[in-house]
Amino acid sequence: MFLFLSIFSGVMVALMIQFNGILQNATGGVAALLSIHISGLVGILFLSLLLKILPVKGFRNQIQAGGATSGKYSLEDLKKKAPWYYLTAGMLGTAIVFLASVSYLKGGILVSLSGSLAGQTLAASITESLYSKKRRKSPLLQRIMAPALLIPGSILIGFKEEVALLWIIVSWTPGIILMVQQSMNAGNSLRWGTPRTVLFNYISALSLIIPIFLILGGTEAKGVSGLPWYIISGGGLIGVFTTGTIAFLLLKAPALMVILGIYTGELSGGIILDLYNGNPIAIEKIIGILLIAAGLASGKIYIKKKKVDAI
Repeated sequence: MFLFLSIFSGVMVALMIQFNGILQNATGGVAALLSIHISGLVGILFLSLLLKILPVKGFRNQIQAGGATSGKYSLEDLKKKAPWYYLTAGMLGTAIVFLASVSYLKGGILVSLSGSLAGQTLAASITESLYSKKRRKSPLLQRIMAPALLIPGSILIGFKEEVALLWIIVSWTPGIILMVQQSMNAGNSLRWGTPRTVLFNYISALSLIIPIFLILGGTEAKGVSGLPWYIISGGGLIGVFTTGTIAFLLLKAPALMVILGIYTGELSGGIILDLYNGNPIAIEKIIGILLIAAGLASGKIYIKKKKVDAI
């Protein structure tokens, strides 16, 4: 179930990046961020209201607790307050959205996705290596092989789109920042519950975006009136779903498994969107995708080999 939810979240992230990239190209970076986060704030307020009237009490409690009712966390864990600066996780989200949109504009959906998720995989592998012995970890081979294959795959896809190496490296940064943000959100979810954590994300992000927008005098917002409603609001609304879902998943499953599941969904969604946008899947992209697939399969090979040795 968790793997399927991770994959579906990845497909939605691919769609979100395309919507946000189109919006940023039409209106400018700050205006796009403002539109995305206002629609996201409206979405999470609506979701919070829905959860209050949801008739299925057990499901409502599970969502509101952000996974804390799963039994993985003791009462002592729940008493630990997340540091105050964790509430600024939404400010990191503005950098993630902006950099992912820039990568999309530089080389298309697959460049943005492959770069962002290569960064996530690298960060997740390093993070799991620092876990205590009590926490579940992905297999060591998977933590080594996944980034070792995914990063070259990202570079190959970027070179095919004639993107400079510097911008390919920049495309990794949203994924690295996202891992930091997700860790902060996971801590906030334990303390406050998932809906309030997502709400804090949008409030803290807007507290940064609105002053910048006002300083610029709103001059960037001219192109927004000519866009369809789903482009203007779609990125923010999808962001409500993905932010909350990923924060929930990171409390329930190993970080690398979640990230690789999201990667699978994003890659599948990216290929479909690339074809929809009229961009053919060239041989270089296919090789890059095969490298990524090999990285995803490395952990399963290790597990099967371990079982055979045990017999």
